[in-house]
Amino acid sequence: MSEYRPSVAVYGGTNLDIQAHCHGVYRPADSNPGHSSMSVGGVGRNIAVNLAKLGVKTELVTVFGNDDTAGYLAESCRAAGVEVGSSLVLPEEPSPRYVCILDGDGTLVGAVAAMDALEKFGPDELARRYGPGDRADLVIIDANLPEETIAAAVARWRDKPLMLDTVSVAKASRAAPVAGGFSIVKPNRAEARALLGLEPDAEGDALSTARSLLALGVREVYLSMGAAGLLWASGDRAGVVHPVSMPVVNVSGAGDAATAALAWATVSGVDCQEKAALAVAAASLCVAQASTVGDDMSVDSLAKLARGVHHERIA
Repeated sequence: MSEYRPSVAVYGGTNLDIQAHCHGVYRPADSNPGHSSMSVGGVGRNIAVNLAKLGVKTELVTVFGNDDTAGYLAESCRAAGVEVGSSLVLPEEPSPRYVCILDGDGTLVGAVAAMDALEKFGPDELARRYGPGDRADLVIIDANLPEETIAAAVARWRDKPLMLDTVSVAKASRAAPVAGGFSIVKPNRAEARALLGLEPDAEGDALSTARSLLALGVREVYLSMGAAGLLWASGDRAGVVHPVSMPVVNVSGAGDAATAALAWATVSGVDCQEKAALAVAAASLCVAQASTVGDDMSVDSLAKLARGVHHERIA
């Protein structure tokens, strides 16, 4: 295995993104006029590329199939400055794909994540690839990984900064048994409740939910509340950051950009309130562009936009 020493190691998914963007309001059970595009995506990959754009030495440990897509996916990561040499290559599996439909305003109508290859990344495969995480200052786990693999990652790296991207409600539940072993979690409200083993659709106070995660052992919680902003909580301190208004072109990748900003801010020694501001700034930069990783992502653009974020202390 490579002795590349990353500042951040990301364990998670890389896939071919196929996006269909409606010209107008999406009509269910009908053929909708629109346009389509293909690009490289995946939660882990998007986080890693955003980190590289922020100048962070990053290694992505992911899963590739044995098809024409695999070479394209791997090369795109390397071209973006992300090392992928420790990744798993499956000889008899297609590379993962993500197909989504976006409404005319850029919001997500629905998606299918064909990510079966990641289910092959079990604890034994993780153990063969501990190196990047062992050498890194911070490790990020993408909840697309199998439940047993997430548990093994927590057992291995709970003594260093360890961050969870929950991905979705269904995937967040995979991390629920070991949620308290993560230093930092970044869920939305429904994903946070899934981490707590609660009904994700039930009503619940966001601050109480965040404090319940802290009670498990999590040190920092960043809870997305959509357009209302990002709630942060650590110890007995908490607040909400409200993002500046930006045009919405494509919401895909906004959460990944926020996770990358939180990771960059963590290795840079930034405090929780400012981390939250940087996270919403990163998400805003992302949604204002068509691609899942914004071309404008940089330390300077992030810092400039974060200065316009409104802070509200709630504890």
